[in-house]
Amino acid sequence: MLERLRANHHVIFAALAVGGLSYAVSQTMLIPSLPDIEAAFHSTPSETTMLVTSFWVSGAVTAGLFGRLGDMFGKRRMITAQLVLFSLGCLVCAASPSLGLMIAGRVLMGCAVGLFPLAYSLIRDELPPRRVVGAIALLAGLVAGGAAIGQSVGGLISDNFGFRAIFWISLALGLLSIAFLLVCVPESPVRSGGRVDVVGATLFAAGLAAPLIAIAQAPTWGWVGPRTLALFAAGAVLLWCFAIYERRIDEPLVDIPTVLLPRIRLTNAATLFVGFGFFGFSAILTQFFQEPASTGYGQGASATQAGLFLVPGLVLLMITAPLAGRLSSRVGPVVTLRVGIVLCTLALAAMTVSHDHRFEMYLWPAVMYMGIGATFGAMPTIILQAVPPERSGQSAGINMILRTAGSAIGIQLAATLITVSVRSAGAPTDRGYTTAFALATSAGVVALVIALRIPRRLGPAPETSAGLLAVSSSTPT
Repeated sequence: MLERLRANHHVIFAALAVGGLSYAVSQTMLIPSLPDIEAAFHSTPSETTMLVTSFWVSGAVTAGLFGRLGDMFGKRRMITAQLVLFSLGCLVCAASPSLGLMIAGRVLMGCAVGLFPLAYSLIRDELPPRRVVGAIALLAGLVAGGAAIGQSVGGLISDNFGFRAIFWISLALGLLSIAFLLVCVPESPVRSGGRVDVVGATLFAAGLAAPLIAIAQAPTWGWVGPRTLALFAAGAVLLWCFAIYERRIDEPLVDIPTVLLPRIRLTNAATLFVGFGFFGFSAILTQFFQEPASTGYGQGASATQAGLFLVPGLVLLMITAPLAGRLSSRVGPVVTLRVGIVLCTLALAAMTVSHDHRFEMYLWPAVMYMGIGATFGAMPTIILQAVPPERSGQSAGINMILRTAGSAIGIQLAATLITVSVRSAGAPTDRGYTTAFALATSAGVVALVIALRIPRRLGPAPETSAGLLAVSSSTPT
């Protein structure tokens, strides 16, 4: 019976989808309840924001490491390990008597970011080649939808049951995901072997953590303050040392020549700006909806009502995610990526110039989430088509790191722009939000310019010899 379950491709996909959705819902469910947490712990807004920032920093630091470990020791094993850390973090947050301990719990929860690239790689290893592109696109769409669900229901849960209920629900989802994974998903037979690159992992983690912490603290320290600049400089030096070290060892954490292949480096660059613009935008939406009507632009919504503005976009995302997979199968994931970025950028531009009416608050986020579904499904597919199976975990992990890092930067910059516009009455001005939306639009334009340069074909021998998805031989790119 167990073997029959593990041989069923639909069951494998469903189990991976449960794990992905559990994490995706939890990453955003907390956002609407941040004001309640601030009041409960008598903390400042910048201190409470660390609950979000620490989550992203943890994910950015650990995704590449878990990707490499998955290639070496088994993808299912590492996904399980991440879900265990995630569940432990949920328990710590739910029972935490202090904000500091809750932040530590969020760090543990953030370690699960790397389960997505490993899930995409596992799909590549286990599903029939003709189903791989569509399955990755659908899973990515479900994950993006999970983030929207989190923002939609987070306020409802917090308003009715308190913010701690969010973590208890996340814990239940995490444990359920572990059970499904162990019962329904076989371990991938594809292994790269080797040993753990401890020095490289240390350099990489420190090099990423330094600038991300600087960004998180910049509103307090100042963007050109000595501590902020010192951490930026330290991060740059550490990452430079990491790149040099990785080129000189036989079993690197990250294969630098693979990362520098044209399709991969350009996709990763576009991913950084996608995370910066699109996540920075979505993170401030619920706050924007809850601004009082007296500001002249706010909707005066409660946390529960703010989530309802995202429901149309969530429904459209669920509908369009499988369609995006079909589009990638027919015309190639590069085209799908470009279409998704265009939709998101148009929605951001529209939000920048026109956000005074209630129907717009339903329309522009809906268009945004349609684009996100297409974009998020295409990015890992482009990466996985260009690398050999034994490097799929680390390569997809690097892509996730850049998206996570971009998201952390975008969220913090958007929050800073809004905060500095606060009037004496305590509410931000319309100009603060407009500037944040305009910045996100600019990031979308940059992402599109980069995406237009991504080769639609896999290129010369060095890249095609990397071992493509079998489906790519029959897919026009």
